[in-house]
Amino acid sequence: MENIEKSKLKALSDIASIDISLEFNDILHKILEITCEGTGAKSGTIMLVDELDNNIRMVASYGLPQNYIERVYEAAKKAGVEISSSPSGTVLETGKYYLVPNTFEEPKNKPFNDLPRELGFSSMIYTPMKKGLKVIGLLNAYWADPRQFTDEEINFVSIAASQASSVVQNARLCGRLKHNVRELKQYKENLEDKIKETHKKLYDSERYLRTIIESSFDGILVVDEEGRFEFGNDSAFNILGWPREELIGQFFIKVFPVDMEKFMLDRWHDIQNGNETPYETNIITKSDEIKYLYVSHSQGVIKGKRKYIVVIKNVTENKKLEKKIKEYNEKLEKSNEELKEADNIKTEFISNITHELMTPLTSIKGFVELLDDEAIGTINEEQKKSLGIIHRNSERLIYLIKELLAASYLEKDKLGLHFGLVSINDILSKCILDIQPLAKEKQISLFKDTIPLPAIWGDEDRLTQVIINLLGNAIKFTLQDGKITVISRDLPEKIKISIRDTGIGIPGDQLSRIFERFYQIDGSSKRKYGGTGIGLSICKNIIEKHYGSIWAESDGNGSTFHILLPKLTSGNGVRNVSPGS
Repeated sequence: MENIEKSKLKALSDIASIDISLEFNDILHKILEITCEGTGAKSGTIMLVDELDNNIRMVASYGLPQNYIERVYEAAKKAGVEISSSPSGTVLETGKYYLVPNTFEEPKNKPFNDLPRELGFSSMIYTPMKKGLKVIGLLNAYWADPRQFTDEEINFVSIAASQASSVVQNARLCGRLKHNVRELKQYKENLEDKIKETHKKLYDSERYLRTIIESSFDGILVVDEEGRFEFGNDSAFNILGWPREELIGQFFIKVFPVDMEKFMLDRWHDIQNGNETPYETNIITKSDEIKYLYVSHSQGVIKGKRKYIVVIKNVTENKKLEKKIKEYNEKLEKSNEELKEADNIKTEFISNITHELMTPLTSIKGFVELLDDEAIGTINEEQKKSLGIIHRNSERLIYLIKELLAASYLEKDKLGLHFGLVSINDILSKCILDIQPLAKEKQISLFKDTIPLPAIWGDEDRLTQVIINLLGNAIKFTLQDGKITVISRDLPEKIKISIRDTGIGIPGDQLSRIFERFYQIDGSSKRKYGGTGIGLSICKNIIEKHYGSIWAESDGNGSTFHILLPKLTSGNGVRNVSPGS
């Protein structure tokens, strides 16, 4: 201090006397101006540690272009470094000043040296600004020429940085206080204009907390150590159903029915022992109304005395709703049981009626065949034609009855399967042979595009039923002179069977529904094509029980049904499928 001239002492005094109510940037600029003029430095900068993320940032400059700070960050980004990679980082770590006699010989300044070269400064002092032992920023002074710094210069900048630190801290505090004052004015327009800063902060916090409490839809209560109501917001007394003046100072048990007193005294002892587990209870209002509450609480010491903060939510409507939902669920369960019973009766009825119908129809079909074979007498051609019609319709009725039986089995999940080694090649050949007369009758051409396929593990009768069903549908929905192609392919882990027709096709929005039970694209009573609508659902069930998949495609020029079935696995050669599953 002895070496510092009076003018420099005045400069240091001027820094300490800077009006902290000025704009923050103006304060920083004033600090730099006084420091640079006091040392003869050409320019300078201030860097501050951000109070939120603790990162150092350059926030002010003096004697430099307006865009200097922006250019410093651009240089750092271009070099792929942080600005703290300069000597500023060392000052942050050590808390000591750092001298740079010649920036062009300082390795840490290399990424930034284009700026001093352009702007004409060569030497620097980086000086810490501290709050206690913590570095809160840096005051940096730059000189035009390289130099060896004197103790006087170092002392001056160090003291200036110390003074600047106090000013910056006070200015930040002042800024926060200004912000609080603005909030306070918005919050309470009639608030007195001049209140001491400490009173402002206290008043602001108290009013803010009180507003939150009073604005809350939940009830907030303060209970003293003896269990007496000490404070409550409006919502609390509205929920409790008692006037404020009749509860303040009263023991809390006043608001509970007699049969709840023991329960609540036990909860009170739990709270006193530090158990803060929420619970539900019911209370009685002054008008004898029963309400249900959800209660949570915590405790703390206020002005040296233990207080209990209790938050109550009115869940009376929720309880009523829960009761209604419970009653509704009970009704639903009862209705569901009744529906299940009705469904079982329907399923049993279908099963019984189909069995009853099958017996006479089988007899009719047998006698028609005997008559047609003239085993019991000669018949003429007209009679033969009539018998043919009876036979075909008997076959059709038997087929429909079998489908209804299969549908009832599907509902019970009792569609029995008997697994063994199956030749898909034989199934396809047999099905094409069986369906050929029907195709010929409609003048539809049947083609094969098949290759030899390996045997698989499956139910031969049920797989035959699937192929016959798909071929029958293809013939039904394909017009005269149409074409049906049966395709088979050997894939790496599966075999694929496709049946393609040139029929009427399937609308795109119906493709996902055609495998639903009883679903038909044209479900009207005047539909052109007959059927029960359960054939494809049976096919889907059979294929899925073989761990396969079935789907349809249609492009407006016919339809293609695809089937994927798994091959036998290696090892024991038998897939893990339970017979009769």
